[in-house]
Amino acid sequence: MDVRRSWLAPVLVALALVVTGCASKQPSTSGHGSPAVSVSPAPTFPLTITDDEGVSVTITAPPKRIITFAPSNTEIVFALGLGSEVVGVSGSFDDYPPQAKTITQVGGSGDFGVDPNVEKVVSLQPDLMLTIAGGDQWKARLREIGITVFTINATGFTDLLHDIRTVGEITGTSAAAATLTAQMATKEQAVEAAVAKEARVSCFFEAYYPPLTTIGPHTFIFDLLERAGCDPVSGGAKSDYPEWSVDQLVAGGPAVYLVASESGVSAAAVAKRPGFAAIPAVRDRKVLLVSSDLISRPGPRVIDGLMALAEALHPAVFSSP
Repeated sequence: MDVRRSWLAPVLVALALVVTGCASKQPSTSGHGSPAVSVSPAPTFPLTITDDEGVSVTITAPPKRIITFAPSNTEIVFALGLGSEVVGVSGSFDDYPPQAKTITQVGGSGDFGVDPNVEKVVSLQPDLMLTIAGGDQWKARLREIGITVFTINATGFTDLLHDIRTVGEITGTSAAAATLTAQMATKEQAVEAAVAKEARVSCFFEAYYPPLTTIGPHTFIFDLLERAGCDPVSGGAKSDYPEWSVDQLVAGGPAVYLVASESGVSAAAVAKRPGFAAIPAVRDRKVLLVSSDLISRPGPRVIDGLMALAEALHPAVFSSP
C-alpha cells in the first residue's frame, strides 16, 4: 500500500467532514492570543448541553461505555483517565495511546469507508459516542435508535481547550480536564512568548501532493502555525484546503516549507519537483518534516506539535546553550 495515500486519504476525508461543520461554529477567539482557561464546576447529571453542531444532547449519567469516533477524541478521553471505559474506536488510526490499538474498531462503512458500522456500534451498547463534525445521516440514525451522539469540532487551539473541558463536563471528569487544559495553556503561552522575541517566518504547509494542497486561514493547522511564529503564505486562500500552484509558491516566497513526515515524502523529493527549485525554502534547504499526528489531531498532543513547529521555524530560540 502506498504509505502517503494510506495516511492522507482518510485524513483528507476527515478534513472535508470537518469543513462541513465549521459554518455552524465560529472560532472561540479572534486572532491567536493566549487562551484563557476557566474552571468549570463539577457537573450535575442529568446534564443537557449543546454540541458543536448545535444539537442539544442530554447525558443522563457519567458514561461508562464510550465510543470515540476520531483519533483525536480517543486521545482526549484517554488523557482524562477514561481509557478503561472506551469500548470502541473509529479505526486503525486510533493508535495513541498504544492501548487504543486493542479496542474494537467500528469504522469502515459508507462510500469513503469513514462512516461507522451502525450494527457494530449498537452491539457495543455505548452510553456515549464522541465524534467530530459531519456524518449527519448516520448520526441521525444512531440517535433514532437511542445512541447518545456528541460532536466536538475544534477550530483552533483555544477552541480545543474549550472542547476538552466540554468532554470533561459530559463525562464527569471536569477536574481532570481543567488540570489538562491549564497545563496545555501554560506550555502554549511559553512557546508564544519565546517566538515573540524573533522575527516571524514566512512558511508554506503541504497538506497533500499531488495535487499540491495547502491549508487556509480558518483551519486548525493554520492557527498552530501562527502561534509557532509563522506567517503562512496561503493566508489569502478562500477555502480551507485549497490547491496551490508552483507559481503561487514562487510568488509567495516562503522561507520554510513544511510537509507531514508520515506522507512518505522526503525533503530531497520535494526539491526534485518541477519548478520547486525557484522557491526560497527549497533553494535554501529549509524543507522540514513535521509529525502530522501531532498537528492534525486536535487533542492533548497538539502542544507537542506546536513545540515541534516552533523549533523548526525558530531553531536558534530553542537550541540548547
